Amino acid sequence: MLDPVLPIALYLLFGYLFKIFKKDNSQVLVDFVIYFALPAMIFVKIYPLVLDSEILNLILMFNAIILGNLLLTYAIGKALKLDKKTLATFMVVGTFGNTSFIGFSYIDAFYGSDYVVYALIYDLFGSFLLVVSLGTIIINWGSGQVVNLKAISKKVLFFPPIIMFFITVFAKLFPVPIFVMNTAEVIGATLVPIAMIAIGMKLELKNLFYKFKTTSYLLGTKMFLMPLIVMFLFSYFYNLDDTWSKTTILEVAMPPMTTAVILAIQGGLDERLAVNALVIGVLLSLLSVTGFYLYLG
Repeated sequence: MLDPVLPIALYLLFGYLFKIFKKDNSQVLVDFVIYFALPAMIFVKIYPLVLDSEILNLILMFNAIILGNLLLTYAIGKALKLDKKTLATFMVVGTFGNTSFIGFSYIDAFYGSDYVVYALIYDLFGSFLLVVSLGTIIINWGSGQVVNLKAISKKVLFFPPIIMFFITVFAKLFPVPIFVMNTAEVIGATLVPIAMIAIGMKLELKNLFYKFKTTSYLLGTKMFLMPLIVMFLFSYFYNLDDTWSKTTILEVAMPPMTTAVILAIQGGLDERLAVNALVIGVLLSLLSVTGFYLYLG
């Protein structure tokens, strides 16, 4: 039953043990994923894809889900009477999921690499664009900083996977040599193990009980309540038997986004709350995401 998710657990363990007994090389691995593995995966998955109105509708729907998640975390955070800095941390970390590194891993493990394309679209045009734009604005608000729209725009336009997406769209006008596609497939296949090993190196098991009540509400909202809401809406408006519906629900159920946590820390928000939510969320996802997968069938 847990066979698909066990390799993910092993990758995390390998990364964590390497950091303990050797050193933390996670940044090098993350750079490789961002500059090589993820762009290669985008090229392989997007090149044969027909970009039509259905893809645009998916992008709009994914963004609506994330914005709904943001409103939900705001409402719950206000109900908990969190101070401004903690509320901003609660909103950013509790809204944006790890739909790339961990998301790709779970979708690939449960449904196969063909359905990673839905996770790619969700991540590129949902999670990433909103976290570096709206997420940065919330972080600046929470820490009392001034919003820098120029820096935000630059971060979006020069993100390697975004650049590769537009290169791939242009390349669709021409036939691509087989050796280029084969090379991209090999490099793209390294994404899941390297990304998960990198996250394993980032795991910190100290301070697990810091603001545990707030962390529990954050993860409960992000990894259980929001995917349950989406699943209920999908059962009414769509067909839960469709694999794209299942992959979307699993993407919504992902633990907090590493990038969101890093941005929150850099922005002066509650560092220990953000890291705590990331660590517990990654470990909890081994059971929670698998649970959603088994329930969806």
